[in-house]
Amino acid sequence: MSEERRAAETAADSAQKSEKNGRNGKKTQKYNLPRHKIWFTVAKPLVYLYLKMVANFKRQKNDLKKGQPYLMLCNHICELDPLMVIVSAPGVIHALASDHLFKHAIFGKFVRHVAEPIPIVRAQMDLKSIKEAMQAKKDGGSILIFPEANCCFSGKTSYIAPATAKLVKQFKMPVALFNVKGGYLTHPKWCHSWRKGRTTCELVRVIEADELAKMSVDETYDAIVDALTFNDIDYQREKMVYYKGHDLLEGAERMLYQCPKCGALSTMQSRGDSIGCTECGYTVTMNHYGFFEGEGVLLDSFDTWDDWQRQQAVKLVTESGEDAFLEEPLLVSDSDELYRAKRAEPNVLAGVGSFALYRDRLEFSTKNAFEADENGVSQNIGAKTYVWPFTEITKMSCVSKNKVQISVGEKDYYEIHSPHTYRSAYAYMIYFYCFKRHAQGKPLDYFGM
Repeated sequence: MSEERRAAETAADSAQKSEKNGRNGKKTQKYNLPRHKIWFTVAKPLVYLYLKMVANFKRQKNDLKKGQPYLMLCNHICELDPLMVIVSAPGVIHALASDHLFKHAIFGKFVRHVAEPIPIVRAQMDLKSIKEAMQAKKDGGSILIFPEANCCFSGKTSYIAPATAKLVKQFKMPVALFNVKGGYLTHPKWCHSWRKGRTTCELVRVIEADELAKMSVDETYDAIVDALTFNDIDYQREKMVYYKGHDLLEGAERMLYQCPKCGALSTMQSRGDSIGCTECGYTVTMNHYGFFEGEGVLLDSFDTWDDWQRQQAVKLVTESGEDAFLEEPLLVSDSDELYRAKRAEPNVLAGVGSFALYRDRLEFSTKNAFEADENGVSQNIGAKTYVWPFTEITKMSCVSKNKVQISVGEKDYYEIHSPHTYRSAYAYMIYFYCFKRHAQGKPLDYFGM
């Protein structure tokens, strides 16, 4: 059984135990409170106007029942997806959201007061989040989950763990499956600027509770994957919507990290509407329909470029010798910041230095490391190199625009931030999983979440 499936199975089992424990204990309501209902009633029209303004969002009518709590699942194309689902469905909706949302002292408290989302750590199988989601169910609220656990990188649906189906069945709720369309080119994960084109949120299918109870886990999984699988680039090829904006490729090297002409890694740099290789000079521009143009264009879209990058990663990992990249790193970046992190709490700086990926480990070297003493006070202890063998890293994820999030062992959880757009957190994640799975003798068909 894969690590990803085992972790999801554990979460599903934990959800079942949580529900049983909840039935035996006293109930303290936290979700679906009167203030949440007031805020959602007042805020939904305002959020809808905001989405129309920034994303030309068009709400579609659906037959979801008012007063009926749902377990809502949706593909994850951009940061606006939760808002699009919330304004498309009735009632109070508690979304599983990245714990980064709660690390801001003032904003985090405000969001909790308004909507009480459920924080989740992407680099861990966050069992506490599953228990809180089960509490939200008991309190009568709808729950919103993005099974991909991350915004997609290239416009098409990412990996969905098979055990997601078991988790869904444990909730024993009607399931509403949504598709957000047009969101990737509106605000891709890697960019800062907004582009106004056309977006919508479509209710693809509703699985009633009695129907869900009769479905097997495999049938449930197939239904989820069938409903959520979507390629926004193919959708754009069909619709050819004009996206109005500027600096269309600024920051794209966070995702397009390898040159398709010379194959060099970490040499792509963007500026405005263009991105080029500092090694061979290969350059393309992005038009207002989301496709690449230029002399000798080799890959004309984000999804085809990403497919090629993943193929190259598999090729390098399988064809390079077992001693390759043990002494010299494949990826390295200077001036990165290492933080110790805790779920939904502010990060604590551990040092500034170089971050490197080798064949079997990650390393972070700093001349000024900070560690807490026995009283919890942070002190400068001088030079230190953190070494994390792949065998000890349980999960890696790329969060926000360019942050690496790793879980080491049972408890340790770190984040590595970079001031450079050319240091691609996505590249680190791709090669981490390829190297680790190759060493384990597993298929190189999983590239992270």
